[in-house]
Amino acid sequence: MKAIALLKGESAHINAPKAELANGKQCVPQHYLAYQHTVNSVEELILNIEYSVSYPVFVCEDKAGIYLQVGVVGIDNYLKTAKNKKIVYGRKWRVEPNLPSSEIIQTVFLAIKKAREHEVRELFRLTASNKVTTPFNCHHDLPLLVSCEVILNCDEPVISWADLQDEIDNIRYDQASFYIQNIEKRPAGYYLLELEILTKSSTQLPELFDQKVIVLAIEKLTINNVLHQLMIQLVNLSDDHVNEHFTYKSDARFSKTKSIKSIAMLSAKTRTLHQAPEQSEFVKHWQQSNIETDLTRVPQLKPSALVNKLKINLASFAPLIGVHSEF
Repeated sequence: MKAIALLKGESAHINAPKAELANGKQCVPQHYLAYQHTVNSVEELILNIEYSVSYPVFVCEDKAGIYLQVGVVGIDNYLKTAKNKKIVYGRKWRVEPNLPSSEIIQTVFLAIKKAREHEVRELFRLTASNKVTTPFNCHHDLPLLVSCEVILNCDEPVISWADLQDEIDNIRYDQASFYIQNIEKRPAGYYLLELEILTKSSTQLPELFDQKVIVLAIEKLTINNVLHQLMIQLVNLSDDHVNEHFTYKSDARFSKTKSIKSIAMLSAKTRTLHQAPEQSEFVKHWQQSNIETDLTRVPQLKPSALVNKLKINLASFAPLIGVHSEF
């Protein structure tokens, strides 16, 4: 019977149980594997990932270890007359050598989503006081905003359809605008707001062409609530685009076309193989290996005000099982 080959950086624990799949192949499920990833083995995983050439994924290593970094290629969001595309780089996502291959793939998946969300928030432009602003961007001075809490908090009145459209006319999102198609108050008290997306030839985000209408669920019909819900839905649209187009070995694992019940059935079949009576010796070795892996992830702490706070907070959960940090 043909077995599915292990990837670089993977090794099976001694006498690890195997699962027989519906296609007749055998495999050792990931939770019975040990991992020792290197830059080379991580690069091999990344080579099998496809999403968009505008979001290249880099694998690097420094003194702290391996990390992933997503680049973003596009027009500068803050230059009005920019013609040439530029590349910028997102945050570093650390990859521990003992991280399962599947979790590395999912780290790339999340990193792309967050890099894209960063761009989405900058592409949302609101004209206020005759100035074009990006109120949802990730670069605001948070300590300053907190100090302005009294000014920033608001209690807006309910707004009419016409006045709401006037406010929405001040929004541009990747050069697209929005038009209210319908507002409906539901018996439960919330509003359903249907917004048509009016794209332009300069609009770049592909999901804005795939979906022409956004539906917002609004608790109270104020411009503040509408803006917050609109941004939530724009981020959701971006995330959904990654879900449908992110592939590993040409398979869109996170697509809505994947059967959740089939995934659940496969999980049920492979998660408990170690519970068979003949696996008792394997379980001892496997569980000890899991403990050793967990120990590598325990935070290494030094005395500080934060550590004192953490110690007090965690003490409230006593008795707390798991691997504990040394306070």
